[in-house]
Amino acid sequence: MALRKVNSRLDFVLQVTNYFNGHWESPDWGTLPSNQVLIALAIRDLAGGIRDAALQKAIVEAADRAVAKNAAAMK
Repeated sequence: MALRKVNSRLDFVLQVTNYFNGHWESPDWGTLPSNQVLIALAIRDLAGGIRDAALQKAIVEAADRAVAKNAAAMK
């Protein structure tokens, strides 16, 4: 499957998730660091819709920490 050009982070996350062809429905999905990165990126993107600036900032910071921690675990 070739990845197409995307216009937003959410489109990217959805496209990459689609690449796994249904594996996210597995009970074990989400436990690997790569899956955690995808989940955190999706949460970070969705946080953009929160109008409370302090809450949005807290969620984005937490998602960024999760991405950094799990990306380091993938090396």
